[in-house]
Amino acid sequence: GRAVARVGTAERSNAQSAQPASRPKPGVPEGTPVVKPQDLPSRPRRNRRSETFRSAMRESFVSPSNFILPLFIHDESDKNVPIASMPGIFRLAYGKNVVDHVAEARSLGINQVVIFPKTPDHLKTPTAEEAFNPDGLSQRTIRLLKDKFPDLEVYTDVALDPYNSDGHDGIVRDDGVILNDETVEYLCRQAVSQAHAGADVVSPSDMMDGRVACLRAALDREGFTNVSIMSYTAKYASAYYGPFRDALASAPKPGSEHRVIPPNKKTYQMDPANYREALREIRADEFEGADIMMVKPGMPYLDVVRMMRDNSSLPVAVYHVSGEYAMLKAAAERGWLNEKDAVLEAMMSFRRAGADLILTYYSIEAAKWMAGDRMNRLL
Repeated sequence: GRAVARVGTAERSNAQSAQPASRPKPGVPEGTPVVKPQDLPSRPRRNRRSETFRSAMRESFVSPSNFILPLFIHDESDKNVPIASMPGIFRLAYGKNVVDHVAEARSLGINQVVIFPKTPDHLKTPTAEEAFNPDGLSQRTIRLLKDKFPDLEVYTDVALDPYNSDGHDGIVRDDGVILNDETVEYLCRQAVSQAHAGADVVSPSDMMDGRVACLRAALDREGFTNVSIMSYTAKYASAYYGPFRDALASAPKPGSEHRVIPPNKKTYQMDPANYREALREIRADEFEGADIMMVKPGMPYLDVVRMMRDNSSLPVAVYHVSGEYAMLKAAAERGWLNEKDAVLEAMMSFRRAGADLILTYYSIEAAKWMAGDRMNRLL
């Protein structure tokens, strides 16, 4: 019996000596305190310890298919015109330059664009009839792109400011009041003319009351039941739009002795201080027949994006506006930010907040960065 016991003891001793040694612990800087491990049943950092774990558990994703590329178009020459306050962005010359730019975007997986025409001053009037000219720049650009790329999703801007000599989204009465219902009549004509040209989605950015219902009725009456409406549901009277107005020369103009022109758009765009008011706009647009709802601007209004997502089953869009773009460009040019990382973080934040679609001037650059990251993971 004692022999058996001695054999058993020897076997246990051999088994213990055969256990692999623990990996040596990494060194720590001199002066690191020695502490007893905390008694924590939950340590969230365990799920962040490697890229494999982080990517497997990632909750939000962004891809070029989420992007809508804004296009500034002009027909005053055959040259692209740089926009000083938006480095890297141009007014594209109507024709081949527009087609080439969109072809590049499509090669990167971006198949949605929104058109913003630069209207020459001599075509602007106080009532903005150029907005529904069937041969206007916007309408010609829609036809050009749909003829070249039939499966391209073309969005349009529905508002009078690019065509209005007063620089407002609506018709301005002599005492400075922006006329609502009269403006909506012309917005309907504008949207129908865009639909006739081949637009897939009309996007009222004007913030007039009741315009979504009127647009839906006008489109349906003309047989365009499949043309969607992306409403600028919560568009704020923001300071971040400055470079956009430079791009289209569409800022409000000074008044005159006998005519008041409001210096801003605060009587129709939303107050940046308001959150609950967006709920009222959401409910109205959903009831009136919007297919997609938008928040504009983007980063400063992520709380509104989240609120829209939580209060509607409709797709949500967000506009990463010109001022946000210019801020990132300026910081990157000075070496204050890693541009790629900051931009992709911004895009992810929109998706995390609940946006399905992102209008951004960074669409092409962001798509290129994403493609590069995918290639690096394959190497």
